[in-house]
Amino acid sequence: MNFFTKSVVLCFVICVVLNVVGCGGHSGDINIRASGVEFLPNCYTDNGQIVGIDVDVAKTALANVGVTMDMSISESWADAYNATLQGPNRALLTVGYSEERKNSFKWAGPTSQGIYGIFTKIDGNSLYPLSIEKSKELGQIAVVKDWLETTTLEDLGFTNLTYYNTYAEALNAFMNDEIQYIASDFFHLIKRLPAGYFMSNVQTVTRYRTIFYYIAFSLDVNDSIVEACQKTIETMIRNKSRDAIVYRYFAQMPADYLPDTVQLFVEEAKPYHYNTGVSLDRRVEGSSIDMVNEIQTRIGYVNKVNLTTWTDAYAQPQYLPNSAVFTTARTPEREAMFQWVGPISSNRTYFYTLKSSGITVATIAEAKTLASVATPKNWYTHDFLIKENFNNIVATAITSEEAFNQLINNEVEALLLTDVDVQWLANENNININNLTKNIEALDYKGYIAFSLNTPKSLVREWQAKLDKMKSDGTFETIWNKWFQGVEMP
Repeated sequence: MNFFTKSVVLCFVICVVLNVVGCGGHSGDINIRASGVEFLPNCYTDNGQIVGIDVDVAKTALANVGVTMDMSISESWADAYNATLQGPNRALLTVGYSEERKNSFKWAGPTSQGIYGIFTKIDGNSLYPLSIEKSKELGQIAVVKDWLETTTLEDLGFTNLTYYNTYAEALNAFMNDEIQYIASDFFHLIKRLPAGYFMSNVQTVTRYRTIFYYIAFSLDVNDSIVEACQKTIETMIRNKSRDAIVYRYFAQMPADYLPDTVQLFVEEAKPYHYNTGVSLDRRVEGSSIDMVNEIQTRIGYVNKVNLTTWTDAYAQPQYLPNSAVFTTARTPEREAMFQWVGPISSNRTYFYTLKSSGITVATIAEAKTLASVATPKNWYTHDFLIKENFNNIVATAITSEEAFNQLINNEVEALLLTDVDVQWLANENNININNLTKNIEALDYKGYIAFSLNTPKSLVREWQAKLDKMKSDGTFETIWNKWFQGVEMP
């Protein structure tokens, strides 16, 4: 064959492999029938046009791929969801990515980010926010049947739910004082209420899940389309064109509530990561933040960090693509759950008591005889106490600082926490560390960045390589000494 003939044959073979008609891309060959339900500011009808953050992002991404998109609004989430499952060439917008849904569709995104919370009207008497556990003791909460906001609460063990068929019904019941609480996406609730109403009349009871909205394609849609759409969305995130779309629909959207190319999660845990500043000036700082940002700087793109509850932060990378939680103790029980980059911190863990109490703990058996041992809820330290059959666990604290204060205020006899945490918290609260007795060491795990199993292995290897280089060229030690001068590095 001559060169021209070989080129034609090669082009034909490539097109067959990609399952695309024509060699000029997808343009004019494939049409995606996309649908959604009214969900402001992501997908809704305005002056006869279907618009919104997710609509515009999807249109832009698919147009770049060369695929046309016909958009419709469904009255029923179940109808739109089931139609997309059946295909062919279907897509559903503003779909929260979840463990139970991940194998039902092909995914591109995230196109936007939401926050699930429980809300009530301001009454001037109640003290909020509450922990998730305390929120289970509230009166009835309005929820929409089968929505992810609802199934997430069900999975968390909430039984105080009143079900409505539509969001409009749930919101009307809340506004008319037929029910005191409502579960909702934070931004959706703001947009559905009259302008300014939320800030003046509504308060957050608790935040229970960060959610990421994707384009969910039916399984028959060609992989090449989905992959190209995914790459386009990532490019839009990096070049800020996605941000411009968001601000067109929600001008006050804080930058730290926009999804990134990799979703990074932390809890409030000084000195590793904690919130400083207020409102638009708030930012996340800490020793591990410095480590992670240096790794990302060397890669060439710095993703923002989501500061949330430990329950939320730990849950996300157990299913969400391209996500990680830190600073996470690498324990045997967790080993197979994540891909690990690190170590970036030490977690030498001791039982602490007040010197004034005269209590000392020389063995684990002695620790079990105490009246009470505090530690943060759902931390690896909490897991350890449960595994060792402690019957005196006080795990009501959400943060290390809360657990520390339980000891300082004589609410418990002992505290199980890392030496780094205790030293930092003592310094921050002007407490002489000599007022505490460091007793027997219980654990010695290292702190890592824990990536989801469905994060590309190449990305995880790159992060580890950059961290290793930081350690060899002295940068890691410089950052470490900024925070922990005199403390042994991991």
